[in-house]
Amino acid sequence: MKLYHVSKVPNIEVLQPKKSTHGIPYVYATSNLELALLFGSSKSYGDFDGSYGTKNGKPYFYEAYPNALKRRFENEVCYIYEVDPTTFETGKTSFKAEVVSSEPVKVLNCKKVDDLYSLLLSLIEGGKIDYKSYRKDDLEYVEMINAHIKDRLVNFKILQNKDSMTYKFCKEKFSSLVNELESSNEQNKEQ
Repeated sequence: MKLYHVSKVPNIEVLQPKKSTHGIPYVYATSNLELALLFGSSKSYGDFDGSYGTKNGKPYFYEAYPNALKRRFENEVCYIYEVDPTTFETGKTSFKAEVVSSEPVKVLNCKKVDDLYSLLLSLIEGGKIDYKSYRKDDLEYVEMINAHIKDRLVNFKILQNKDSMTYKFCKEKFSSLVNELESSNEQNKEQ
C-alpha cells in the first residue's frame, strides 16, 4: 500500500515526528493522495478553512467561508512524498483516513506540485474530491459548518489564546460564533 505525506518543505529524505493537535509527536500520512493534497498549504488555518476528510473513501472539502478553497490553496507549491509504510499505525487519532508513525519515516519518492490550487480544481472537476462552496443561504449547510467551527474552537482551546493568529483569524471570519462561545464561557464562570 502506498502512503503519502504532503509538505511545503522540499528535499526531505526522512520525515521526523512532530507535535500537532494531538499533542503527540507523529509523522502523518494517508493512502488517499487527493486527501493528502488538502494538507499542502502553508496559508492554512486548518480546520477553520472548512470541513474536510473522507466520506465513503472519497475526500471532501466544504468551505467554512466564501472563497476558502482559493484563499487556502492559490499560489501554493507543495511536495508529495511517498513514504515507507512500515512503521505506520491506524486508530491512533480520530481522523480515520490518516495513519501515524511515532518513528522517523524514510521518503521513497517525491513529486513537486507547482500549482496546488489548479490541481485541486482539476480533481474537483474530475469527481475525485467532493467540494462545496460556502452556502450562506443554505441553513442546513451553515449549521453544519457552524457546528464544525464551534467544535474546533473548543477542542483546540482557541478561545484561551487571544494573541494567537488562529484566534484573530476566527474572530474575523466567525465573530458571532466566537462571541457566542465566549459569552457562554463567561456565564458558566459566573454560576
